[in-house]
Amino acid sequence: MLLEVNNLNLVYDKKTIFKDASFKILPGDKMGLVGNNGVGKTTLINVLCGKILPDSGKIDFNNKIKVGYLDQYMNVIKNVPIFDYLKEAFSSLYDEEKKMNDLLEQVKNIDDLDKQSKLIIQATSIQEKLEYLDFYQLDSKIMRIAKGLGITNYGMDTLLSKLSGGQKVKVILAKLLLETPNLLILDEPTNFLDTVHVEWLVKYLKEYKGNFLIVSHNQSFLNEVCNSILELEFGKLTRFKGNYQEYLKKKAFMLEQYSKDYSSQQREIKELKEYIAKNGVRASTAKQSQSRQKKLDKMEILQAPESCDIHLNLYFNYSPIASHKFLCVDNLEIGYTKSLLPPISFELKSGDHIAITGFNGIGKTTLFKTLIGELNKISGNYKFVEGAKIAYFEQEHHFDNLNYTPLQEIHNLYPSLDEKQVRDNLAKCGLRGSVVLQPLKTLSGGEQSKVKLCKVMMTKSNVLILDEPTNHLDKFAKEDLLKALKKYQGTIIFACHEKEFINELATKVYSIEDLLLI
Repeated sequence: MLLEVNNLNLVYDKKTIFKDASFKILPGDKMGLVGNNGVGKTTLINVLCGKILPDSGKIDFNNKIKVGYLDQYMNVIKNVPIFDYLKEAFSSLYDEEKKMNDLLEQVKNIDDLDKQSKLIIQATSIQEKLEYLDFYQLDSKIMRIAKGLGITNYGMDTLLSKLSGGQKVKVILAKLLLETPNLLILDEPTNFLDTVHVEWLVKYLKEYKGNFLIVSHNQSFLNEVCNSILELEFGKLTRFKGNYQEYLKKKAFMLEQYSKDYSSQQREIKELKEYIAKNGVRASTAKQSQSRQKKLDKMEILQAPESCDIHLNLYFNYSPIASHKFLCVDNLEIGYTKSLLPPISFELKSGDHIAITGFNGIGKTTLFKTLIGELNKISGNYKFVEGAKIAYFEQEHHFDNLNYTPLQEIHNLYPSLDEKQVRDNLAKCGLRGSVVLQPLKTLSGGEQSKVKLCKVMMTKSNVLILDEPTNHLDKFAKEDLLKALKKYQGTIIFACHEKEFINELATKVYSIEDLLLI
């Protein structure tokens, strides 16, 4: 056994996160952790890695195994090049190499043949160990994984301090994979990966000899890599054998069966109560009535079926505009200090839904930030039609004050609205009850995304620019977002790494990657 969790309990802000939750990870387990936004998946990861202490319960890791964690909010402060940071995965081997080189240097500086011989034997022993561990292939191994995750696109000499939050998460993931722990615990590893790199990670994890527990809302990803699913619902953890599709089938069957059992029991309870009410006072049937009352008293009453599925009721605030040609991009060059790409040219008509595709780091976010005026263009031109009103969904979670609550965040933007109106808008985005009174820093990634969606939804716009809007969202939120975007009358420019979402929403696809082939 690699990990055993028993009777985990945690209440946060009067909300029960875990209630006697238990599960095990056994050798060979490749497990996906699923549940709706806000149920406590990231909290469970934080409990496992010791960041949060539960109210009660026992967590036992096998002390003979190596465990690696990836937190979706991890950050690296080190101001070192990417390649040097990744080399730290093998720091013990590099220490051995230094020790070997020091021994060989000592050989040069002594004349005693016996001492020389002993030092050479020690150095040779270290070299044989390094060769056995493929030490001299490490650089190519580092580059292979960095390329697989798209990190080489940033430049391996780039300092970590120059990377965005999402780029840093990818580098941390690469280092974890290089360390090859016995148990990988990953929180949303695909959020900052494009399709090509998700496919690479799928292949890598299929061949991975260790075990893992992965939190993800990417259903096709879980379906490919997992052999069991752990569901977190109503504070309980339930394990299902098989991949994600098999989990859905078993879950549907369980719900159907429970609903039948509940209905059957309710009919039986009704019949028993009716018999007792009619026949309890009659001497001839008193015995039968008492017998039925005993049966009723002993019965374990099933709770009415309930669902923790949270649906969104999004409606984007469209500002009408009379124009056919909406956006003209002519030989636009984008970047921070120098051009990232060859000149970009395209046109958008009013009502177009254009997906901007290309590997992570190629410049999709830079293009969006240029179009909204946050970054200056390098050269070329772009022009929106007069009267264009933009609502922008940023990929990363940036809030001015993480101690604000969702209620405060929206009210600060719309001070004329009263609390009920703000709550109504947050509720449309799936944020209800005490969640709207919690500091933003305590919310899950999905809940923070819903706060950002609320801001976009309430903005009067005729063009939505959405940078990876499905990141962190559960399947119900994604489905409801897609429905709302399809109804939106304005123009949509978006980036997304989920093929199904692109296929459903896009009327045009513009590949930045194709520019590099010209």
